[in-house]
Amino acid sequence: MTFPKILPCALAMLVTLSVAQTPTQPTAPPTSPSASTTTLPITQIRKTVVFLQLRCRDGDQEYDARGTGFFVGYQDTRLGKGREFNYLVTNRHVALCWNGPGHPMQVENIQMSMNRREGDTGLSVEQGFLSAHGNVAWILPEDDSVDLAVLPLAPDPMRFDFLVFPFELLATKDFLHQNGVVEGEPVIFAGFFYQFPGTRRIEPIVRQGIIAMMPDEKFPLGGIQENLYLADAHVFQGNSGSPVFINLAGFRSNGTITTGTDYRLIGVINGEVYEDENFNLQLVTTIRGTGQANSGISTIVPADELIKLLNDPRVQKVRDDAVKALVSPK
Repeated sequence: MTFPKILPCALAMLVTLSVAQTPTQPTAPPTSPSASTTTLPITQIRKTVVFLQLRCRDGDQEYDARGTGFFVGYQDTRLGKGREFNYLVTNRHVALCWNGPGHPMQVENIQMSMNRREGDTGLSVEQGFLSAHGNVAWILPEDDSVDLAVLPLAPDPMRFDFLVFPFELLATKDFLHQNGVVEGEPVIFAGFFYQFPGTRRIEPIVRQGIIAMMPDEKFPLGGIQENLYLADAHVFQGNSGSPVFINLAGFRSNGTITTGTDYRLIGVINGEVYEDENFNLQLVTTIRGTGQANSGISTIVPADELIKLLNDPRVQKVRDDAVKALVSPK
């Protein structure tokens, strides 16, 4: 793959905000979901994602890696009504650009692509460096088995066309159990379709499947025991980091029936199960393509792990410091 040309107006503003960890006004446009509503029309799911591309080096070899990211808004009442901290979310293996054996490669630069709001002249897609030299300061779970990474980031909602998913609508395993969610439930995700990322606008692909397994035990992925869901959903290169949603409306196994839509985020795609030449099943991450046959089974990091990370004392301290800086007299 030829690494894309950088468009003129790079996202320098994003880097400033990510380093400063400055609380901002809600970064989602007025049509985005909020803590007061669970309505997320299926046509809007594509707006929840952004495209990530990394240039990585492993020894004397260079690689272009692709992944998906999305934003979660963490409301903080200390900032005032409706204000929040926003975080870019993806997989650890995307953020650190893992090689085949699962070791971080040297990240030479990292870019993000977003759509600009309607009304801008020229191209609607804007791509720019999150870091032109090296990686950015991702926050990673202390548990190395958790394949997640977050970055404090607040794009300008007046300039960019995207949706922020509220932290309050992340669905834990207990929440799913209480609402009668079982294997066989339909799920949907949006992600980076690297064969056609779009030229005028980023073009996320939307795919659906069903929950195949919600094990209580840890699942082996690349030799690491992880808390995972399995889904009967076909994923491929670039889908790593895609948010996975479930609509709780309809007939539930606990006997309830709800009309309308009630979308919750159940987790983040991080891998696929493929069949080797001997028809054995193997688990791999999806930052780069493989030549094996995709079995159609994908792996999902449960939302519980993302909740833990965003409530981690290290992340909370940064929020506390930002609030103190905001209210302290100059």
